Amino acid sequence: MPESLGYVLKRLREKRHYTQQEVVERSGLDRSASYISSIETNKTSPTVEELEALAVVYGTTVFDILSQAKGIDPKWDFTPNPDVRLLFSFYESLSPERRKVALEFVQFLAEKERMEKSARGS
Repeated sequence: MPESLGYVLKRLREKRHYTQQEVVERSGLDRSASYISSIETNKTSPTVEELEALAVVYGTTVFDILSQAKGIDPKWDFTPNPDVRLLFSFYESLSPERRKVALEFVQFLAEKERMEKSARGS
């Protein structure tokens, strides 16, 4: 069933146990916590760039966020490339605690990459 974009974003934020202010800080958005609130209550919509930054903070993709908001459940016949399969096998071998750390590290790297690209003006 489709959900509002704001509801999806709020659920993702709460799943990470982030405050709205933490989202602003982690995303690097030049916005306030009240702006995140206005997105979550569907009073405003994020730009594509803002949605991309939020997806990185929440450890997901814009496609997944929009799919949830539109109620789309794609049935992919997906065959990952060898690097993805290798990463997945490493991930599967970890304890639940270390899986969480691994995901947080990959998220950190993605956020850092995004911020570096933003600083370079790319």
